[in-house]
Amino acid sequence: MNRTNISYNDVPVVVNLIGTDLKLIPSLLSALKHNKITLGAIHNPPLQIDLFSSEALLYSDEGDKFRIPIF
Repeated sequence: MNRTNISYNDVPVVVNLIGTDLKLIPSLLSALKHNKITLGAIHNPPLQIDLFSSEALLYSDEGDKFRIPIF
């Protein structure tokens, strides 16, 4: 499993690339910017993100897990 870091609200977040590669990072950043419903539920930046080819799982510091579709 490959890993990379992104900056989310100026906080570094670990992204685990599961079955995908770095080419999907721009789509992830776009999904994070435009998915207001899920991101409204997360009060702090996610601890880590598992990035798949069609979705991302965000893990919050409260122990919650959120799913965001990636297009």
